[in-house]
Amino acid sequence: MPKMLIFIITFLLILSNQAQANSSAAEAAALAWLEAIDSGQYEQAWESSSSLLKKPLSPHMLERTIGAARRDFGAVQSRRQVSAVRETSMPGAPRDDYAVLTFQTRFENRPQITETITPHLEEGTWKVSGYYLN
Repeated sequence: MPKMLIFIITFLLILSNQAQANSSAAEAAALAWLEAIDSGQYEQAWESSSSLLKKPLSPHMLERTIGAARRDFGAVQSRRQVSAVRETSMPGAPRDDYAVLTFQTRFENRPQITETITPHLEEGTWKVSGYYLN
């Protein structure tokens, strides 16, 4: 096998492994944040959030907003990730590294809700910058 082809294959494998590690870190940050929200630990969730989320919302506002949106849902019964997409821009946010993770979530009183979590790579650490329910 020519040396150049070996180099290209090796380079692509390294890039693939780095992308997987980044996706795993973004997913881990999102799941930890969701776990805090699910257990009512809104201040902990706020503390681990991106500055993009913290700037407009106090911990109390985060609790009120998410609490109101999920008030009638009941407890989380299951959550399954259905997609993960990397982006370099998000509406109303600076160009940077973002992940858009979509989960199908079953709540006690709502059998199918789509949760979209947007982690943002901030100073080398993935932190949640957005949460949307549909």
